[in-house]
Amino acid sequence: MLGTKTLFNPVHSLLAKVHHPPPLNQRESQRLLNALTTSFRKNLDKEHGFWPQSIPADPPRTSSAISGVALSGAAAAASAGPSHHDSHRRPTDRHVRAILSNPLFSYDPYSAPPPAERDPMDVFDRAVAKGLMSPQRAAGILMAKSQAISQSSSLSIHESMASSGTALRVLQWLRSSGLERSLTFVESQALLNNLLPFMIEEGLEEVAWTWLDRWMRGDGHGLVAEKHTAHASNLLHLLVRSKISPGTTLDSGYASIIRASDMFRTNDLFDAIALKSWRTLSVSSTVYAWQRSRPSEALFDTFAAMSEQLRKLAKWVQIDRAHLDLHHPTHPDATLAVKYLKSPILESLKNRMTVKRIVFMATDAAQHLTRSGHEAEAELVGNLVLENLGAILRRELRSAASELRMFKHPPEVRFG
Repeated sequence: MLGTKTLFNPVHSLLAKVHHPPPLNQRESQRLLNALTTSFRKNLDKEHGFWPQSIPADPPRTSSAISGVALSGAAAAASAGPSHHDSHRRPTDRHVRAILSNPLFSYDPYSAPPPAERDPMDVFDRAVAKGLMSPQRAAGILMAKSQAISQSSSLSIHESMASSGTALRVLQWLRSSGLERSLTFVESQALLNNLLPFMIEEGLEEVAWTWLDRWMRGDGHGLVAEKHTAHASNLLHLLVRSKISPGTTLDSGYASIIRASDMFRTNDLFDAIALKSWRTLSVSSTVYAWQRSRPSEALFDTFAAMSEQLRKLAKWVQIDRAHLDLHHPTHPDATLAVKYLKSPILESLKNRMTVKRIVFMATDAAQHLTRSGHEAEAELVGNLVLENLGAILRRELRSAASELRMFKHPPEVRFG
């Protein structure tokens, strides 16, 4: 160990005597750079020569003339000194200028205008021409077209959709391909979900009603009754839902389902087909009534009366019916709501989804009774909710709190 230290001592003593030069300042660095650049250029000029950019029009005929021209040119250049024009005659300068003037290096991707976005319907037309279009692909293209319109600078999305001609082109394809004749495309919910909004805006809604009429008459090929009902229900629901965009009245939605009721009054499957659409309108008329202006009394009454037939299919319809009475456009009434809250039938309606509707209905009933000056009845409604639904609500709150804790602190997963 002592020998090793003794061996390396001379090395350390030698390194200690080495003094590194101090770093250059900015002025010294610039002078060094100029010296290196000048030396580099002189060396290249010595190897490659220093030629003018242009050659005289009348070339000399003898070697002596060549020597004379070269000498006179060199003498003139030496006497005149370097100029801005002469600085570009050096081979290095010409080489660097050639590189920098190359479009590959002068292209600025940020200053170049972005390429025009391709219209999704151009892709649709090409796929149709090649026989590659299908309902699933058409649904994707329609979705892309809808997104392109919504992200455009258009002042009105509805006007852009109406003037696009998108639905018309898709309908032409459905007819030419034979899909409209067989109605097999109705089975593609994605296609209908994206096509119906364009049809409504382009004034082609009646075509969809024709599809629904044919489907209800059994024009679909080899479809069982349950599947038949589901597709018809979806088509009617799309027709109704397209009429109830936020900020508008529900009159058009009421009119659509009433029209369907008149068209298929004698069809035994209509109640099952209309149930989904009726529920959507009912929720929009009650839970989300604050988003709408007051509807027509006649249309509202006709729509609400449909509950008498639909209640045979689902028990929750009677809760919706009582809730509709609380939101009548001219004479709201809490009688039916209080009746159901007192009724033992409430025990059979205590599933998770229906409990939420009952709470909404009870809240609106209590508010209506309070505004009407019936504070005692409003307090009774609150007591009925706590008495009949208190245990369920507490259980739901505990479940929600447990789910929230699991979300914030997920359990540790161990392997092995």
